[in-house]
Amino acid sequence: MSQRPQLIKCLNVWLPVRSQTFFALLLLSGVGCQESAPTQPEEPRVLGSPVTGITTKLEDEVTSLPGGQIAWSTFWKLCWHPYPGARNYQLQVFTSEGASPRLRPQATPCYRLQIAAGYNAQTQGLLNRDKLISLQMGQLSYKIRAVLADNTVSEWSPVVGLYEASPSALSGQRSSDTSTSK
Repeated sequence: MSQRPQLIKCLNVWLPVRSQTFFALLLLSGVGCQESAPTQPEEPRVLGSPVTGITTKLEDEVTSLPGGQIAWSTFWKLCWHPYPGARNYQLQVFTSEGASPRLRPQATPCYRLQIAAGYNAQTQGLLNRDKLISLQMGQLSYKIRAVLADNTVSEWSPVVGLYEASPSALSGQRSSDTSTSK
């Protein structure tokens, strides 16, 4: 009857004890058993002024449905002038909970976000649209920067919020019928 060898765990691998001396030497010499600390990406250099020409507006899309119903959505559109030499852009979102550490990449100088939606009778228009938008008003803001060559970026823009969208867009119920006939 053979005896099972005694095992040790090295680098999350179970090895027979007879290999213990070999792995002890490896550990002492640092060969094969080192764990390097994760490296942090280098912070980009800030070069140049912030993006300019920032505008915001609300856009409504309405689709007619059978039975006199509609489906509608309101989008917040944030645009800025193209930045000379920009490869792309980064947006940082701010909510009532603070700034997000995750940056949102953006290829074009416009960002569009759905902020309200509904489904109701056509005769009711965009039911509760203004209330839904009002709930978002102080909750959502962004700042923008251009990403340039060689790990450089522009300065951040000032924070721009949904509250800066055209006030007339809130009171009016603009719609564009995107329905398709069948």
